[in-house]
Amino acid sequence: MRLVNKTRYAILGVLLDAPASGYEIKSLMGRSTAYFWRESDSTIYPVLKVLAKDGKVLSEIAYVGKKKKEVFSITEAGQAEFKAWFDSPTGDETPRNEFLLKLFFAINRDEVTRLFQERLEKLKKMCEEYKKIEERLESISDSPRRAIRLKALKYGIAHLESEIRWLNEEKNQ
Repeated sequence: MRLVNKTRYAILGVLLDAPASGYEIKSLMGRSTAYFWRESDSTIYPVLKVLAKDGKVLSEIAYVGKKKKEVFSITEAGQAEFKAWFDSPTGDETPRNEFLLKLFFAINRDEVTRLFQERLEKLKKMCEEYKKIEERLESISDSPRRAIRLKALKYGIAHLESEIRWLNEEKNQ
């Protein structure tokens, strides 16, 4: 089976809400999906060009004052491709976790202790950030996707809290 760059689905999904420039797509992802699905400028812009070439998005030049920007909107073909991907079974995932990679290669208790402490501090900060986002999401007016996005966020919080518990239990053993 051919590997498909899932960036195209992240972009198409963002464009389901409203047309956007590459910068706006990157910015929106930076405030939302980046917590579980990171995309960089170096992937977003080339994929937008491929999607346009494939007829999945349309691009239109818009001017904001004298500044020119390219705005993309999803086509019916893009919506159909997104729906086909969305309805298909989720593929296997191999997460990349630098903490686990370093832990795998640790050779003494001091290294393990340092790694655990570093990871705990990082996860606690992330958990605080997620909870601030949760408060902000809960305070905005209800929208069709608000409740679903809260579920995704709560999954992230539960995952972080679970790993924090595990780290606290394991660091003392």
